Amino acid sequence: MKLLLDCSLLSIGGGIQVGLSIIENVANDPDFETVIVCSPQINAQLSDATRNKLYACHVVPNLPFYKKSKQGKYLSKLERKYRPDQVFVVFGPSYWRPKVNNLQGFALGKMLYPEVRKHYPSKVQRFKEEVFDLIKQKLFFRNVGNFVVETEVVKSRLVKNLGIDSDKIFVISNSYSPAFEQRLLERQSQVQPSDDKIVVFIPSSFYHHKNLLILPQALKELKSLSDRKIFFKFTIPEESNGWKLLKNSAQNLGVSEYFFTVGHVPNNVICDEYLSSQIVLCPSLVESSTAVFPESFIAKRPLIVSDRDFARDLCGDGALYFDPLNPIDIAQKINLVLEDGSLYQLLVNNASEVLKKNYLTPDEKWHAQKALLMKLSHK
Repeated sequence: MKLLLDCSLLSIGGGIQVGLSIIENVANDPDFETVIVCSPQINAQLSDATRNKLYACHVVPNLPFYKKSKQGKYLSKLERKYRPDQVFVVFGPSYWRPKVNNLQGFALGKMLYPEVRKHYPSKVQRFKEEVFDLIKQKLFFRNVGNFVVETEVVKSRLVKNLGIDSDKIFVISNSYSPAFEQRLLERQSQVQPSDDKIVVFIPSSFYHHKNLLILPQALKELKSLSDRKIFFKFTIPEESNGWKLLKNSAQNLGVSEYFFTVGHVPNNVICDEYLSSQIVLCPSLVESSTAVFPESFIAKRPLIVSDRDFARDLCGDGALYFDPLNPIDIAQKINLVLEDGSLYQLLVNNASEVLKKNYLTPDEKWHAQKALLMKLSHK
């Protein structure tokens, strides 16, 4: 099959990991002749060995929203040139309508949980996102043939909230990346948490719905509960506005010395950040799905997460839940895991079972994706 794989919209966060995993799989599968279109961020992490196995690779710049239609015309031109049997847009909405069957991933959780915006500090930001949502909805309805999502919760919300035909929505569970798994096998005996301090890892980009600005207050509350040295570790670029906002808030509350960031971490080494931490924290108000959950589970680090339907559905009894709008509750749950060794181990043990039940292995996920692509290309 000749496949046109569109990774042009993947420039930040977990989408990069998903895109890289798919590229590795199609590049090494003899049943595919693959043309990829990717962002500079994806291209920077592609190995020469993988790139050489592709039929063609086109790198496109990250463009502002108002220039995306021009980029869409470029992708349409590539489709006419290569005449693929199938187009797969890893995460949409695409800014072009392929002529052949197309599959698009959906990961715009805020479109399905618009109520989270009432917690935004800026009404202007809320209004801008609501307008963009309307535009993106129109693009999905106009340009998408079929959707692929990672949970039944997302599928049901797409049907209920946006009126998408359920027959056009396919569910393939999330997984950890092969690179994460390989790094874990290599490093788990070498990388361990420090004995003289507690590190809580928050792997996340800075968006309002990620709810990171509540964490300075949560850490202040945690300091009143425990005399341990507890640090919050982030993956936000140090020069970014998001990190400056977070750091300033922490400084105003007197906890900035306990906040630090490792910045952007390449997909193939982020496993080390899990292994060097005692706890993983996810305060997000909404997720379509996230690699943080299965990565925490396979790394055997207890996960503490927002009490929301998406988290309950994916984590079951493999995580401890908190009210994401209550910094006192966040602090209490972290302290509970630190103080109760049996709870710590119970969460790790339960997570191993949840991982088997709710998630696919990387190989299983690829076989499911391949089967779906083959099925759609023959329609």
